[in-house]
Amino acid sequence: MDKTQLKRHNLVFVSQRGKDKIWEEISQNYQGEPLELVRDVLKGDYNIPGFVRRDDARPDAVAIGFVHQKRLQGNRIRIAAFTEVEDIDGIMTPYEVMERKAFTVDEATPCIDTVIKLYGLAGSYDLQVGILGSAALELATGLPYTDEASDIDILVKPAPYDKLLDFYRTAKENFSDIPMDFELDLPNGYGVKLAEIFMDTKTVLGKSLDNVAILNRKDIMQYLK
Repeated sequence: MDKTQLKRHNLVFVSQRGKDKIWEEISQNYQGEPLELVRDVLKGDYNIPGFVRRDDARPDAVAIGFVHQKRLQGNRIRIAAFTEVEDIDGIMTPYEVMERKAFTVDEATPCIDTVIKLYGLAGSYDLQVGILGSAALELATGLPYTDEASDIDILVKPAPYDKLLDFYRTAKENFSDIPMDFELDLPNGYGVKLAEIFMDTKTVLGKSLDNVAILNRKDIMQYLK
């Protein structure tokens, strides 16, 4: 697999051989219950993927981050790691997670139930959306990543401005009981908060796998026609 195929927010499934390498490299950085959670992620029965993350410290490897479904003192530990390309078994985009798993949940939490409804709402607008964060991990693995403290992060492909605005306002109005964040997935590799697109500003903050940059709003508007 070509490393350049990987994008920010992709889920990366690492072979057991690759996870064993990661365990040998990072296990000494943990102790107590956090160590047991790291062991469960890397050596447990479930094939838990990692998120692609931004880190150029090792250009010969892919920077990923694992998360265990259990919270410690209200927070989940973030397990930063690197994996070699040859140890990657597969990748799943946020859009593939949503499309393949959105209707296979038997007992959905309020968070997942809202994600499924958002998927349907986006479809009514002919918008392509993906899911990020804990909801993505739950849909990809079947493990209980979402709970009453979970929020929702949605990735949205570019579409006409007015359509995006109507979808955004309708989603906020219909699902006001759960925190939601929408990110516009630009063709240039940057992601921008959708809410910023609707503000009267000349620039917006863009995030890519390589850096964080200030983008001209008028350059982004060319994708929203």
